Amino acid sequence: MSWTVDASRVHEFDETGSAGFEHKLDTLTQWMRESQYTVLFTGAGISTASGIGDYRGPTGAWTKRRIRKLNQQQVSTGLTIAETRELALLQREANIKAATAPPKALSKMDAQPSLTHMAQATLVRHSLAHFIVTMNLDGLYRKAGMIDHTQVCYLHGDMYIERCTSCGYDFERNYHVRPRSRHINDHKIGVCSKCGSKPPSNYRGTPGTRKMVDGCWGGVMVGTKDSDCGTKDTQINFGELLDERDWNDAEEHCGKADLCIVAGTSMSLGHVTHFPFMAKRVAIINLQPTKSDERADLRVWAPCDLVFAGLMRRLELEIDPIPVWQPRDGVTLADLPEELEDEYKAAAARLQERTFLALGAPSLSTVVDANFKTMRATRHSSLEPGTLDGLPPAKRLQTGDEQQTLSRWATPAGDSIIQPVESTCPSPILGPPSPLLWWCWWWLLAGR
Repeated sequence: MSWTVDASRVHEFDETGSAGFEHKLDTLTQWMRESQYTVLFTGAGISTASGIGDYRGPTGAWTKRRIRKLNQQQVSTGLTIAETRELALLQREANIKAATAPPKALSKMDAQPSLTHMAQATLVRHSLAHFIVTMNLDGLYRKAGMIDHTQVCYLHGDMYIERCTSCGYDFERNYHVRPRSRHINDHKIGVCSKCGSKPPSNYRGTPGTRKMVDGCWGGVMVGTKDSDCGTKDTQINFGELLDERDWNDAEEHCGKADLCIVAGTSMSLGHVTHFPFMAKRVAIINLQPTKSDERADLRVWAPCDLVFAGLMRRLELEIDPIPVWQPRDGVTLADLPEELEDEYKAAAARLQERTFLALGAPSLSTVVDANFKTMRATRHSSLEPGTLDGLPPAKRLQTGDEQQTLSRWATPAGDSIIQPVESTCPSPILGPPSPLLWWCWWWLLAGR
């Protein structure tokens, strides 16, 4: 966490607008055209444009934690000369970033794919890229329409996925599946509705005197490598082993790549940063220096959105609009897990409302009990034309040649406007032609 922050690599460099930047985009475009198999390897930096903060940037979560730790140490025991310099450097970079960029305060559950997410999804659909390996938990690639294990893998898990430890089925939920109340190394969710696998009888949810061995807890908790113990979340914490299924996906696709494009990562996590270099060529796109810069065949110092906007313009491809995400295994609001925090339940309700709006349904907030016997509906009149959840229409960013492409993606909140594109994964819960939904609409109209 905070110990992974390297003060010498916090400063950001931006070469956009230079002749060298344009030449690098020309080179990368040519490499993409020549490549028979291209993999995209991504980190938290591609999601900052969606309103989600990163980890090791000047104002990243781990950077802030490191600054707090050094400040506390300065008061209690004092700092060494090296630590004093480190604190001054980190604080200076944080102040510069805070003065030039708005804070990232958007909930991950409300965030929508950035231009980079959708450009990459478009490249995959056009076979100009072939697979995405991401270290992000935010689920934005699935919101961009990418299919697990076929088009994308999540090395460190995905907050919407509940995976069976027996049959391996991935339940795609409409809520954040991991409760905050759980022990940090306990990944237990419940019983698999596909194969019946369930937690063992000695499950306690606490380690007691046991120690984790090779990702297993011997039944008292569910670890990342435990098997036949019901369903689990897929989030990987520091010190835990990655799920073999996601590891194998990354290894398979990176191993046959002619080109790997690394975007939005400081490449600080050594257990996975070898994957890109299994490819014949590697390009790294990041504002900050990375540990792997000298190994890269091409190094681009720029925001990811500007780079991918430039690539798409050169490839003469329109970026696909954001599809309506209808989780394959979503549940009704009444059937959300009881132990789920109110924050996560509220986010699931907002997702349902956005889905109704995007599909052209009446603007309704619905509460349906477990037996579908009662329903409360409230109409909203506060939304202005061209808005979503009260967000103002997209504003144009002044970004040179790419401003026209970026303008339809950026909003002051860093969010993106969902486009009503037909989903490839219709949901019986959130999308038509659900009999319940049609009945609700009929009941409302008849009642008026």
